Amino acid sequence: MEFQAKIFVPVSNPGARIAELGGPFVMGSVVLLGFLKLVRVPDYYEFYGFGLLALGLLCMIGGRIIAKGNLFRIGLSDTELVAAENGVRVGEEFYLHEQLTDLSFWVEGYDGQPTLRYGRFGVSRGRRNMSGAENKIHFRANGKKHLYQFYLPDQGSMSQLGQVFRIYYERRIPFRECNQGGPTFLFRQVRSKNELEEMKRREGFA
Repeated sequence: MEFQAKIFVPVSNPGARIAELGGPFVMGSVVLLGFLKLVRVPDYYEFYGFGLLALGLLCMIGGRIIAKGNLFRIGLSDTELVAAENGVRVGEEFYLHEQLTDLSFWVEGYDGQPTLRYGRFGVSRGRRNMSGAENKIHFRANGKKHLYQFYLPDQGSMSQLGQVFRIYYERRIPFRECNQGGPTFLFRQVRSKNELEEMKRREGFA
């Protein structure tokens, strides 16, 4: 049993960089206009603030047009990530579990999965769907840190990863799974270490 996925690599996207510049310009204009009102300078100084705002909006709109709406600065590569029963492979490099430390999976979800919001009152459904690109694997091997971002195209691929997790739990292979809400167990949110151990016992892993 193994899980396979493509990993992301940085790509050149000048439009995305230009669009990103717009945010600081817009925020800077808000701060500048607020400051000018406090110090009570002549009204014509406000044109500097509005000019900065216009520049920021121009960058955001122009950058998006140049990038044709694609603001990602990463792209899928041909390099394949494989999480298998006996180890992890990235491209041509293979690492046995005995060589790995700090093995962690950050799994947000598959492409099209509804987003979840984590707040004081629990977890709620967000307004947009996930892109499947917010998933990462981290580990140490041969004295080096490794971090890769991988793509989950559909629910089936995420279920496949879950089956690999089950094997890891059964064989007591040390690893950690989590998402932006904190630790998870088979993609289910965990609120404490005791709850994690209880969930493992219910599944027969402890």
